[in-house]
Amino acid sequence: MTKKANTEIPRKLLIDELRRIANLLIKVPSMKDYDNYAEIGRAVTCEKKFGGWKNFLIAAGFEPNASRITYSTDELRDEFKRIAAMLGHTPTTDEFNKFSKVGKAGTLALRFGDGKWDNACTVLGYPPPKRFPPPKMGGWNKGINRVDVNLDELKYLYEIEGLSMSAIAKKLGVGVNTIRRRMDLAGIEVRRHHYTQPRQTLPETLLYKELEQQRIPFMRQQPIDGLYVVDVLVPGAKIVIECDGDYWHRPNDKDIARRDQKKTKYLESRGYIVFRFWESEIKENVAKCVEIISDVWKKYKS
Repeated sequence: MTKKANTEIPRKLLIDELRRIANLLIKVPSMKDYDNYAEIGRAVTCEKKFGGWKNFLIAAGFEPNASRITYSTDELRDEFKRIAAMLGHTPTTDEFNKFSKVGKAGTLALRFGDGKWDNACTVLGYPPPKRFPPPKMGGWNKGINRVDVNLDELKYLYEIEGLSMSAIAKKLGVGVNTIRRRMDLAGIEVRRHHYTQPRQTLPETLLYKELEQQRIPFMRQQPIDGLYVVDVLVPGAKIVIECDGDYWHRPNDKDIARRDQKKTKYLESRGYIVFRFWESEIKENVAKCVEIISDVWKKYKS
């Protein structure tokens, strides 16, 4: 804020500005404090206009030798009543500190209630402020099952959809610890890690070797958006390759088919080109499978 020219500033404005800074700092301002916080004039101007800094403090009603402002009992009482009338209820300590222009809640509590806010409110003729209930989650009651999670839906998302606990928590709008506790309650066995594969299968081994021979850059077992893990990702071209085992991805299993379809649909919505090869196709002619990928890769490079 641009300060006004010193010659235009009346004495009353300078006194009001000094009082504002004193209320802000909760102490008698020094010349340095005035220069740091003043929006009107400078300390040297005030010193000249009042014939010295001490005279300026006295004119504003301050004791020059006092390090902090001492408010009278009446001033604190009137300020408490003003804030209570403004809010329409007994203020809490936080509310008093937020709106008070005279002193702090601790000062008022010591002056009227021997350090206790509720006692001070009672002495001043007001009931203690209302206590609000604790939050639904967190703190001392975080172990209470206050969030409704359907265990059947949880089992489906984890075991059929293959989502991680963090992905399920995000989907349902709850914490990961809540999901973990509900899984224990439902007897769902927690996988060692969502992204950890126990071993590399034979079709994957054949596919990786052929991709390397055809010099197609790829990444193995790559997580996508924290929701899915793909067998192969060709970066840049956004090509995804999935090796579907003849047993684990059998066509007559509707749940698995629905899961694979949903995964493919999601990846395609994110701009990925998805190729799915059966285990038998890769074992029979892996070069032919990779040749399809190579054609797309070459188009991307060109």
